[in-house]
Amino acid sequence: MALSISSIYDKASASAKVSDDTSVTFIRKLMREKGYRSIAVIKADAGKFVGIITRGDVLMVSSSKSEATAGSLAVAPPVVLQPSLTVSRALDMMLSYDMWEAPITEGDKFLGFFSLGDVIRVLVQKYPEVLKEATVSDYMTSDPVSALADDSVAKIWRKMVELRYAGLPVVDGDGRLIGMITQYDLLAKGYTRIHLESESGAAKGPRVRDAMTRPPSYVLPWSKLIEAADLMVTRGYGRVPVVNNVRDLKLIGIVDREDVIKVLR
Repeated sequence: MALSISSIYDKASASAKVSDDTSVTFIRKLMREKGYRSIAVIKADAGKFVGIITRGDVLMVSSSKSEATAGSLAVAPPVVLQPSLTVSRALDMMLSYDMWEAPITEGDKFLGFFSLGDVIRVLVQKYPEVLKEATVSDYMTSDPVSALADDSVAKIWRKMVELRYAGLPVVDGDGRLIGMITQYDLLAKGYTRIHLESESGAAKGPRVRDAMTRPPSYVLPWSKLIEAADLMVTRGYGRVPVVNNVRDLKLIGIVDREDVIKVLR
């Protein structure tokens, strides 16, 4: 796309920021209520962009350290975008680091976040024919990693961290899709690192069934890619499961935002 990112990024994302003296407890609350995937951290006394905090970062904070401040948790991202960059160039930079969104700055000022979701929204709204010509089976990842309802949240969290996934489809013993479990689900349930990583958390803690979203949304292999893209735009999904048919609901694949973006590559 020859468009600049300044013409399509969600300007409301400029509100996804906190000062460096903000407590992690408040950041966790903000992410739950606003649905933010990332939050920019700004130097309280100078207004300077410091770094970002992601949902994964917040989930890694133990309950005993919830009063830690944003400044101690902020990380300088590998990609920081300028508003004049083209969408194509920004995507190249982000995808080389497996990033779904990146901060936009002008000088030291934080302007907002540019995300794959912004591009998909524009495709759905202004260039739907591109997505209507593409079939899900040509872009999906087959035989995706999944979770069982009886798995411990600790086990699935470790899998998410290891594979850098924001969520996993949940299946029953016969491979039928029954739900989705995401980082947001874990955050919304109030789980902290002690639930997600400790030995006692794995043995006695919550199970996937306690946190997963159901019933799940899905697409079929012969669906047009616009159906998956529309779910991403209207419901905020990052990953959409693919099932064999509406009767059996056997999980056979998954489509994520990066897969949808491939129609432009």
